[in-house]
Amino acid sequence: MESNEKDYDKVFGALEGAEDPIAIRDKKMTEAYRRLFSTSDGKLVLHQILVDLKFYDECISDADVALNNFAKFMIFKRLKVHNSKQITKVIADITWEETNG
Repeated sequence: MESNEKDYDKVFGALEGAEDPIAIRDKKMTEAYRRLFSTSDGKLVLHQILVDLKFYDECISDADVALNNFAKFMIFKRLKVHNSKQITKVIADITWEETNG
């Protein structure tokens, strides 16, 4: 029985020292998003995307809620910003660049 368990782990278990290909792809995507949106132009584009996705607005319709949820997806999943301090900094940086840049 022990032999069967070892064979099962070889086929279906986690590979030692190997990172999940999906996690690697997501990490590279996050790095690309951060590089893109850390530039002055990128901050302006991100701000406009968030405006278009109703991130700053009260959501009244189902469509507004859907757009707002996608904005949150971008912030939490793509940019990996997970707390209000980070979100405030990102938005403040965008706003500062917009008014002073």
